[in-house]
Amino acid sequence: MWTIIQTELLKLKRKKMMLFIFILTTLLSILAIERACSISRSSSYMDSFGDLYTLAFKNLGMVFLPTVIGMFTTSLFFDEHKNDTLKELLIIPISKGRLYFSKIITVFMLSLEICLYTWILTVLSGFIAGGFPDLNTQTIWQSFILFAEGGILIPFAMLPITFLAVLGQKGYLMSIGATLLYLFPVIVLPVPLMGIHPLASALCIYSQSSEASAGMVNSLSQVTERTASSTGYGACLINIVLIGTISSVFSIIALKKQEL
Repeated sequence: MWTIIQTELLKLKRKKMMLFIFILTTLLSILAIERACSISRSSSYMDSFGDLYTLAFKNLGMVFLPTVIGMFTTSLFFDEHKNDTLKELLIIPISKGRLYFSKIITVFMLSLEICLYTWILTVLSGFIAGGFPDLNTQTIWQSFILFAEGGILIPFAMLPITFLAVLGQKGYLMSIGATLLYLFPVIVLPVPLMGIHPLASALCIYSQSSEASAGMVNSLSQVTERTASSTGYGACLINIVLIGTISSVFSIIALKKQEL
């Protein structure tokens, strides 16, 4: 399987989409450092490094990264049909299950790369902006945990969209439209969906990472800490794993039923 993953990674280097993704990721980080430099440390909005790294994570993780994952996953499966390369892959032979998981692992690797890249830029931004009294080893580690969680949980939470990408052999439209519809309720009403919607459940898990992360989730939810923590960590984690597993099973079944 590692050979297939290496092949997928080589394909990434040839995709113009990748350069565009990292340019946008960099721009999002620049927006965060601009806020850090322009807001006084006497303001409660930017008086700690936690404010900076949670702002950078919100810019990345709420809309941008889920949308990127949805588009990228769609391209991985759609391009095999568009370029008629699926037949060649299966001649090797490679089972459709291994083919599916090789692409999913590639998506996870891309997600982690984007998150860790943003984390490095955020830490550098903290030193560049200066004036953060809590910029130390502990808060840098807490920020790393948050970005690492996002790098793993977001692609896992997007596995239902991957199922639609597997079904949508004729184009990007269905899965990209579904990605936007999938994101909308989490942006509008996240708290009631914790333990039900995987992306909302991911928010619940982020809130356990640190006090700054909990504050970020509370501000996104516009609720009190007591309300935001009403759904348990375990229930949210089970929700993400269960729905992701079911989506993967259906994706593999759909792949096996497709005609070449």
